[in-house]
Amino acid sequence: MQLFIIVVLIYLLVGCKSASNYLHTTLIPKSEFLKKTELGLHSFHQSKHKESKKYFQDAVDIYRIDEDKPLVALSDIAVLEYRGKGYDKVLLHNYSALNYLMMGEIESAKVETKNSNFIQKNERFKFYDKIEKFKDEKEQYTNILDIYEQLFKSVDLTHNPYQNPFAYYVSALLYEEDNQYTDAYIDIKNALKYHHDSKILKDKLQLYKSDEQTNTKKRVELFFDIGKSPTKEQVKISVKTDKNREEMLYLPTFKLYKSKIDKIIVTDSFDKIVAKSSVLSDIDAIKVNEFKEMLPSLISKLATESGKEILIETLSQKSSSVGAMFKTISTVYSQNSLQTWSTLPKRIEVISFTPKKDVSYRLKIIDKDGKILNNKKLQLNCIKKKKNCYQYYLIKEHTK
Repeated sequence: MQLFIIVVLIYLLVGCKSASNYLHTTLIPKSEFLKKTELGLHSFHQSKHKESKKYFQDAVDIYRIDEDKPLVALSDIAVLEYRGKGYDKVLLHNYSALNYLMMGEIESAKVETKNSNFIQKNERFKFYDKIEKFKDEKEQYTNILDIYEQLFKSVDLTHNPYQNPFAYYVSALLYEEDNQYTDAYIDIKNALKYHHDSKILKDKLQLYKSDEQTNTKKRVELFFDIGKSPTKEQVKISVKTDKNREEMLYLPTFKLYKSKIDKIIVTDSFDKIVAKSSVLSDIDAIKVNEFKEMLPSLISKLATESGKEILIETLSQKSSSVGAMFKTISTVYSQNSLQTWSTLPKRIEVISFTPKKDVSYRLKIIDKDGKILNNKKLQLNCIKKKKNCYQYYLIKEHTK
């Protein structure tokens, strides 16, 4: 049974001590980077944007310590605490940009979107040589990679793990706030490179392409964090030492959480659909696709530095459920290898529409069977100094 809860951030309680304590003791792994990112996201969802901004900046300072380290070193795996993957850094700056946008600090928000786009390009370049190198060596790890087949097939493999439309979309909104429609148009064109079929991006492109005079009406931009992102577990693999002795090697994988939500719609007073949500970031795909790209390199590094030769043999019994074959015992990998930004949503979606005067609107969450899971009045809280009206929603899915 699934319970669906929609929380309007503008009405979230401020200063909830018990929630903060719970986050410290339960949700946050023992990594300073993750403590800061997860506390930052928690504050963001409570509309505590100044507090969130500080936590995120602390996380940025932590990950920058390791920016010049080798890509995959055994020391990173077994010794150092988790300091963020490429997608962590990208999303960190994306949320930071939204913090500034919500506070009306447009120039600071622009800096964060530029940081995000720089990191996306840099991470792609950083991994390119490794990915190309291990394409030729993939065959020797075929049986190991087979273990991950179901995981890899469960996400959209065409989704680029390093570049996605989210930062470009937010950047376009920032340029629009300054009436810089040419720059906004360029950002949406870039966003479309990574989400070709997105209706909302195509609509935005037409909006920014039109004459500036037609873009004077205040629009509503609704963001949604939906569901729960993948968490890390371990897969057990049989290995052989140079003395022909069998041992078990443990590698990380991701456990995905199913979502019953298909889309979110806005309807008017006549129950007519005004707008539908579109995906800006598929966090499932981002996490899994990055892992897929670097996995051959990771296996080779472990095998080389631990002095082990990977056997053709893998687990003797394979379950249809990916999660069933994973253990939480750490051998070659330390516990740090299982850490991930677990409070991220499964996906981030957005709705954009132009409201009409004296018309009321409702938000409806629709499941995959077309059934309405939640139906509530849309309360618009627009700030006069902003060109458009921005609101962020957190939608959690709890499975029992």
